[in-house]
Amino acid sequence: MNARQQRIDAACIPLPGSIPYANRRPVNIPAAHDGLELLDMLALRFPQISRAEWESRCDAGRFVSEAGEVRAKTHRVRGGERVVQVFASAAEPPVATDIRLIHEDESLMVVGKPAPLPMHPSGRYNRNTLQHILNLAYAPERPRPVHRLDANTTGLVLFARNRLCCRLLQLQFLAGSVEKRYLVRVTGHPSEDRFTATAAISALPGILGTHAIDNAAGRASRTEFTVLSRLADGTSLLEARLLTGRTNQIRIHLWHSGHPVVGDPAYLAGGEIGDTQTLDTGAAPLQLHAWRLSFKHPLSGAALAFEAPCPAAILSPCDQVPDLRHNEGDTKA
Repeated sequence: MNARQQRIDAACIPLPGSIPYANRRPVNIPAAHDGLELLDMLALRFPQISRAEWESRCDAGRFVSEAGEVRAKTHRVRGGERVVQVFASAAEPPVATDIRLIHEDESLMVVGKPAPLPMHPSGRYNRNTLQHILNLAYAPERPRPVHRLDANTTGLVLFARNRLCCRLLQLQFLAGSVEKRYLVRVTGHPSEDRFTATAAISALPGILGTHAIDNAAGRASRTEFTVLSRLADGTSLLEARLLTGRTNQIRIHLWHSGHPVVGDPAYLAGGEIGDTQTLDTGAAPLQLHAWRLSFKHPLSGAALAFEAPCPAAILSPCDQVPDLRHNEGDTKA
């Protein structure tokens, strides 16, 4: 495992996106969008970006076929077609690089993700992502993420090393048998020591990819919170137990409860939405950490549990943090 950690470290020096390059990002056309004009398909599939912005990109000739032919905004797409969005040569913003390999076997890896570090290509990031860095470190193998963390969230991420194990692990997530626990500092002092958030979360992203509470048409969501410490600076340390896996779920449920996560650039106090999603490396951190992950090995069925030390920024104001271990019979890393 030490040799693999060295390869991960080497893949970050220099950061793969630090050298300017022309980025070509494919867009696969789903069958449901067959026959739409390109502009209509883009606005429908990616509503977090305005229609005017998509039109501007089309008019600039930034969409081409795989053979390099420009696709106009009126081009009628076909299901299964692939168009390519071309970005001008540029370097990507820097990201955190302290990626830790916590566990590795022939079936899976558990990685400690720093922040800010996007998991996969999106927005301004393509090569400066956890997926790309691990692809470099494991080449020719391509690790498969079983679940995801937000770019600004630190902590444990599970990857599978083949398609079968990825599917078997994802089935555990779908069945709700994976235990995911987070530590989080929030603004204010919740009135109850334990509370559960069940507000539904919108299925489609909105401004800058954010989501919102949508009890009418949203996806069922459930998060259990336990207050660990109420701090003199007006913040509180909570443990969050994630029972469903919606995008930004913990952040949205706390935002909706009136206790947004400290350092959150998107879900602000007073129900406001911020102007950015991924923080710069010098910004105050989002204080949300995926500290514990428990599941069964996809092949042996053995119970596994892993823990990642919490960043000092989250724990430093606490005079005393309770013992957070819940099942001493599990195997820990």
